[in-house]
Amino acid sequence: MAFNTFIKQYIKRHPVNAILLMINIIFLVASLLFSLFFQIDLVALGAIHQSSILVNHEYYRIITAMFIHANILHFLSNMVVLYYLGGHMEKLIGPRKYALLYLSAGLASSLVVTFFSTGYTVGASGAIYGVMGGLFMLTILRKYWFHPKAISSIQQLMALNLILTFVIPNISVMGHLGGLFMGVILFFFMTPKHPYFFDQRL
Repeated sequence: MAFNTFIKQYIKRHPVNAILLMINIIFLVASLLFSLFFQIDLVALGAIHQSSILVNHEYYRIITAMFIHANILHFLSNMVVLYYLGGHMEKLIGPRKYALLYLSAGLASSLVVTFFSTGYTVGASGAIYGVMGGLFMLTILRKYWFHPKAISSIQQLMALNLILTFVIPNISVMGHLGGLFMGVILFFFMTPKHPYFFDQRL
């Protein structure tokens, strides 16, 4: 399959996730260029920084921080998970609900970090943890959507990521938990009766 064809098919099947991936790529390129040519750090680029938000009222940081990454490795580790889990989740619940889940979890993560953490924070992981939380809830509320092995794999993946959140240094524990809990809470109210891709075939 040609690369262009692959990209077109991915955009067609996962329109929201494709847009999110593209925004993250644009922010990465912009941050690398600004850092290289203007020596601008992550705080100046729009990272969450408690005093900047609460004292200087720079509320835009609550959104921009969701798309900024500390380095290429940080970016790649988040984008690989977003590509697979985000694309899968969008097919299960549909573009609109997926967009609501992702953005709500990202904003919740940013707000929790703003009020309960110091230093600066960047990255898409809060929103991604919201996607994981929603996916976890589907394995409980809609078990029949999944093969038993898939349920086990998803729940083990979530458990592993929770462990890593507390074990690996320099990870925003509050940000991850904020996004995760928002994803779990949302799915008490927005879990669809049928998978979106099933409804599309009717």
